[in-house]
Amino acid sequence: MANHNSKAHASADTSAAVTSIIQAIHSHDLARIKRCYGQAASAEQTAQLRHCFEAAGNHAANYEHYQNIVAHCVSQHGLPAGVVAGINTTERLDFFMPALQAANAFDTTNHQGNTFLHCLFVNPANLLPPFNYVRSLLLFERNESLAKALVVRNHQGLNALETYLSFNPHNSELPRHELAAWLALCEAQRKLSGVNSDNLSKVLAHLEDISAQAHRLTLVASYYQTPLSSLSQMN
Repeated sequence: MANHNSKAHASADTSAAVTSIIQAIHSHDLARIKRCYGQAASAEQTAQLRHCFEAAGNHAANYEHYQNIVAHCVSQHGLPAGVVAGINTTERLDFFMPALQAANAFDTTNHQGNTFLHCLFVNPANLLPPFNYVRSLLLFERNESLAKALVVRNHQGLNALETYLSFNPHNSELPRHELAAWLALCEAQRKLSGVNSDNLSKVLAHLEDISAQAHRLTLVASYYQTPLSSLSQMN
């Protein structure tokens, strides 16, 4: 019963924070909006940002308005860890991109040590991993610090590309443009921090039914720059 009351209390607190920022937004007072966000706890900020994203999706005419509000709030008071796992589709990344740029928050991590790239690359809702999309973002000067997210290792010691290799559930062959983007991201990651070859066995250990994952093994070989034939011997 005590746990139930605690959860109900937390939910009520989050709802109150969302109500507060809705009222602040309706006031058209940016200082008040940022103050409301800045005074909120991390879980409350997560709920407030979620509301802004959903409101933007429901009211296309106000999309940029909500996007700018989020960018102002996050640039001044930071991105809460609870939002990171939610930035796991290109649609959500598009919305939060100005905020990530303004706050230089590309390498912000959640409680598992994952950046939004970790979450984006393993989300089963993405039938194709958005490698080409991320590679395109890296080409813009404003997103230079996005490369930092490529090299962040989570609590399992895996970066975003290794997490894709280990946990993405879709094993179909990548289209040519996504494969080219994958190779480009691998090269960018290697230039930034090199490759931790000790993780190769860790990645292979996560793959089930190796015989049915020929294409995934090809990607593993390309990332670790090791002969494909050696992988079957290791597993």
